[in-house]
Amino acid sequence: MAGEIACPSCGAPHDVSNPGVTMSVCEYCGNAVIVSETGLENLGKQATLDEGFTRLYRGAAGTVYGARFRVLGRARYSFGRGFWDEWFIEQDGAGNAWVTEDNHELAVQRPAEKATVPAFAELRPGAEIVVQGTKYYVHELGQAACIGVEGDLPRVISADDTFDYADASSMNGKYALGIEFKQAVRVFTGRWVGHDSLVLDDAGHDR
Repeated sequence: MAGEIACPSCGAPHDVSNPGVTMSVCEYCGNAVIVSETGLENLGKQATLDEGFTRLYRGAAGTVYGARFRVLGRARYSFGRGFWDEWFIEQDGAGNAWVTEDNHELAVQRPAEKATVPAFAELRPGAEIVVQGTKYYVHELGQAACIGVEGDLPRVISADDTFDYADASSMNGKYALGIEFKQAVRVFTGRWVGHDSLVLDDAGHDR
C-alpha cells in the first residue's frame, strides 16, 4: 500500500511512497504500524535509536556505484560485543535493497530467493558456502537481537527479535553474503562498498 497515512497514535501524516513498505515508524512519536491494503495495525511505540556510525541516516540520498538511492528506514542489531545497522534503501532502476553498516564497513545486499545454505549448526569460521554459483567463506557467526527500528521497512521487525547469523565474503573480497537463521532462513547477497563508491548528496555535512 502506497500513499499518505496518519499515525494512529498521534495523527501525524506520513507519505508511504514505496509499495514494498509493510512497516512504518512515526518520526514524531515513535509509534509503529503495519501498513497493508486492508489498513493500519498498531504495533506500539518503538525504542529511539542513536545516530551510531553516522555514515547514513533516514532520508539520506546519494549514489552507490553510480546508481541513485534514498534511505527509507533502519533496523539496529546487537551481537553482544557491539551493534550494526541495516539501512533499507530504494534505488532508481534497481528496486529495494539493504545497506549493512558495521564499524564503517558497508555492503549493499538483496534477498537471494530460493537460495539453499547449510544449517547454522553445520557452519564454522572458514567454512565454504556456494550461493547462486559464487563461493563464499564464513568469517563471522553469532546471535543477533534487534534493539530498535525507525522509518519505513519492508517487513515487520520487532525489538528483541533474535536470530543466529552468518556473515561471509567471496575469496576476492568483492561480494558479501549474510544469512539470518530463524524459522524462515533469509539469505542476502551483494557487494562490499568502499566509501568512495557511496556518495551522499550532502557529503561533508556533519550530522
